[in-house]
Amino acid sequence: MHAIIVGGGIGGLTTALALNARGIDATVFEAVQDIRPLGVGINLLPHAVSVLAELGLLERLGANSIETKELIFFSKHGK
Repeated sequence: MHAIIVGGGIGGLTTALALNARGIDATVFEAVQDIRPLGVGINLLPHAVSVLAELGLLERLGANSIETKELIFFSKHGK
């Protein structure tokens, strides 16, 4: 079996790693020529972190991230 993944963002790359861990080859297609940091933050919720931990990436994640201390949701009216 061979999987095709369209998009080399965090979801596509994580999917490719998860498939590879299960013995399934995957090709990732990405529109940009060079993958580089964009200078924006990505908030990973606990269920996403658990997937990365299962893939053996927790230590590297911790070394390259800032742990969320507080998460607050507001409506468009500030409530």
